[in-house]
Amino acid sequence: MSDFDDLVSAERRRLDEQAAARAASENARRHGELPEWQQVVARVQDLLSASARHLRDAAVPSVPVLEARKPNERLELWGFVLAGRVMIVGRRWPLGAFALDPEGHAYPMARTEPLVPAYPLSQSPPRNKKLRKARLRTGLAADQQVMWANKDPYILDPVMGVETGRIACFGKGEDGTPLLLSADTAVGQPLEPFLAKAVARCVAQNGRR
Repeated sequence: MSDFDDLVSAERRRLDEQAAARAASENARRHGELPEWQQVVARVQDLLSASARHLRDAAVPSVPVLEARKPNERLELWGFVLAGRVMIVGRRWPLGAFALDPEGHAYPMARTEPLVPAYPLSQSPPRNKKLRKARLRTGLAADQQVMWANKDPYILDPVMGVETGRIACFGKGEDGTPLLLSADTAVGQPLEPFLAKAVARCVAQNGRR
């Protein structure tokens, strides 16, 4: 081999050694951070469960979560005007940054709206009438605030925290304190006082009704 070939081989070995060292360092970091994220997830779950318990005990009304089933497409092709069945599939308390169900699961925050809004649900008057009737069959009042079930609950996976530095809207402070993060940055606030204020506000508002 020429001197140049030796130089290329030596450089490749150096690059391979650097890559192996980086991989070993990253692997060690992940193994070191995993227990910390496991503790954060456990604390987040405890706080969410406690928040749901307080809201249940205070009988704070939760917002019905609805799902609209698709109508029979074959009948629609035959010219029938149909509306899919609307069902109540759950209930959640909106807490500003996320919504919480009675079991303590957090969901991405969804917009609330009246069951039967003032605006038309369809440009077709017959279909609009069907859609409104389908919503009222839920037994809810027309002005009841509802959410629509278009979001899955957050999955609190510690591995995701190790890999990305956040788990959905939750993060970890330098001292291991669970944080509530903003949507697109790692900037956050301690989760515990945020939940305490949000839950107390909901209970107080319910008491004034």
